[in-house]
Amino acid sequence: MKEHAGLRFACGGAGVEERAALTALRPQANVELLFVTAKRGGYLADVEVTIYAADKSSPALQTTAEGPMCMLSAPAAKYRIEASYGGVKRSAQITADKKQARVVFGFPEEPWDGIKASAEEKQQAKSQ
Repeated sequence: MKEHAGLRFACGGAGVEERAALTALRPQANVELLFVTAKRGGYLADVEVTIYAADKSSPALQTTAEGPMCMLSAPAAKYRIEASYGGVKRSAQITADKKQARVVFGFPEEPWDGIKASAEEKQQAKSQ
């Protein structure tokens, strides 16, 4: 995991091995983010992620998620998470503590390229 301003994080998961590596980090994380297309459930990469402590206007972390998953280890507090993809912004409020918070951000479909999410990708999106 990388560290920035007291937040430890790792993003990725574009391939099966990367997803397995991030899943192995789950016990160290208290926040998990997943980025998918709303209709097909396909994984998304290159999502801009900004995390704010709930009482702050300056971001605690700004990064680009290279894959559909981010694992975060954050100090216990309330946070606002903003995710942007394809000109669409989504946000969520979470409380990070000992129990893991999980947020799934769904974005509109891009123009279809004819490739569908595999059965494995769909199953992983549902089970994580």
